[in-house]
Amino acid sequence: MRRPSHPIRAFQTRMRRDKAQTKDVGSSPLDIHVPQNAAQTSCTFHRYSGDRYETLSGGPPERSEGDLLWIDVNGLADRDRIQSLCATLGISPLSVADIFHTDQRPHCEISEDIVQIVLRMPVGGPPFEADQITLFLGDGFVLSICERDRDCLGPVRRRLEKGPKLIRGSSGYLFYALIDVVIDTYFPLLERYGDATEILEDSILDDPRDMGIREIHKLKRELLDLRHALWPLREAVGALLRDGTPHIDDALIPFLRDCGDHAFQLLDTVEGYRDVAQGLIDLHLSALSNRLNEIMKVLTMIATLFIPLTFITGLYGMNFDRASPWNLPELGWRFGYEYALGLMSLAAGTMLFVFWRLGWIFSDRTRGRDKADNRRDR
Repeated sequence: MRRPSHPIRAFQTRMRRDKAQTKDVGSSPLDIHVPQNAAQTSCTFHRYSGDRYETLSGGPPERSEGDLLWIDVNGLADRDRIQSLCATLGISPLSVADIFHTDQRPHCEISEDIVQIVLRMPVGGPPFEADQITLFLGDGFVLSICERDRDCLGPVRRRLEKGPKLIRGSSGYLFYALIDVVIDTYFPLLERYGDATEILEDSILDDPRDMGIREIHKLKRELLDLRHALWPLREAVGALLRDGTPHIDDALIPFLRDCGDHAFQLLDTVEGYRDVAQGLIDLHLSALSNRLNEIMKVLTMIATLFIPLTFITGLYGMNFDRASPWNLPELGWRFGYEYALGLMSLAAGTMLFVFWRLGWIFSDRTRGRDKADNRRDR
């Protein structure tokens, strides 16, 4: 019969991201390599101010005094359109080339008066899957370029539509809000990893044979990927807190510092789960060892029970002359066979009684002592 699938079998199917095309050795850093299977490019312009908000498509709209602009780009297939848009905003060609390298670590760069930050947005897990999001902050505009069209930044768009004065007050605050929504997306993801860790632990305790070491190593691999996404994230957010960062005023510092605290919290949680995953390996091996000890204990008891039985049957199996009264007179008895069976039963019963008195079998004495010790410890 086929065994039912386990909830953690999802770790066995690891989703691979589409990698960027391999860059030729010695090629110019300004060369653009569009990722394989890149999503179609869509561009939405959000023009807003304190008292109005509108969504436009097509080319960059004209802005009057006081207007701010959020350009939301999804998909990297249309290289020419993205290049043209970035050139219009004054973004350097080197930064444009980095947009298409979708396997970068999170980092922050400042080029003249434009701030660029690269983030990893989780879009699934477990298994962990993330898209790259590149954010640019300039004079009166924010440009967000997502690897795929997944509406990851939808919560910020809805806040912008409702019109709180804070988010419509400056492009710097919108830049912070986009970073904040990326960081917040990691919290429910880590909760799912925490649940998966508990399921693994319970499965190992219930039946260590059902859970192999492979599932635990897959969990550790997923947590390592999360760590690689979160460790540089805190450094990228910390770079925005430095003095002299363009378009980041003093009013934004507490908000960005809060983002940094959340990044530290996420990283601490991941490190804790990694320690638990390492402990699961020890738990798995200990559970298997305990099970093996129980099996050996049963086999040893069975072998021990048969030692006196084997002795008795071997004793009565000796063929001596029955003419002598000293040579196994029981062989001539009318009920000698029943006598031998009774003697073997008595020996086996005596040994089972001794085992029971010692607490090895048919007894809760050991578990009772363990419970008493636990209560004493409390």
